[in-house]
Amino acid sequence: MQAARQIYPDIVLEWPRPRIKQSGSAVRQFEFTKFMLVLAVIGLAAFTRVYQQALVAQNGIEIARLQSRISEESRAGKALRVQKMLLKSPARLESLATTKLGMVKPANVKYIILPAEIAAKPKRITGKRQKKIFDGVLARISLLVK
Repeated sequence: MQAARQIYPDIVLEWPRPRIKQSGSAVRQFEFTKFMLVLAVIGLAAFTRVYQQALVAQNGIEIARLQSRISEESRAGKALRVQKMLLKSPARLESLATTKLGMVKPANVKYIILPAEIAAKPKRITGKRQKKIFDGVLARISLLVK
């Protein structure tokens, strides 16, 4: 051994020291601590999972509530558009003008366009020609009236 120390002075050759055995309660305490730590991690994971599921369910309820509100508002919007169309209808406006505002509907006037021969010639026409022109005017009037 002395020879080995002279050749390799840096190397320490000693017998390994024996381990000191831990008492049974210290080993049990370490295992109990490890068990509690693992149990806490599992419990935290389970709590996190349940909390996430509760959030998902709560968001689902909120989504359903908002969808029902959207459909209700769209129905109300359609009803308002129909009411707007009814309020702007010409028949309603006319009835309001005549009943509440006391307005009168203008007379339905029909205009007769005279033939150019009658309108252009100021001279008096008599006889058969007058009857022919008069019949033509009456024919045009009857077409307009019907």
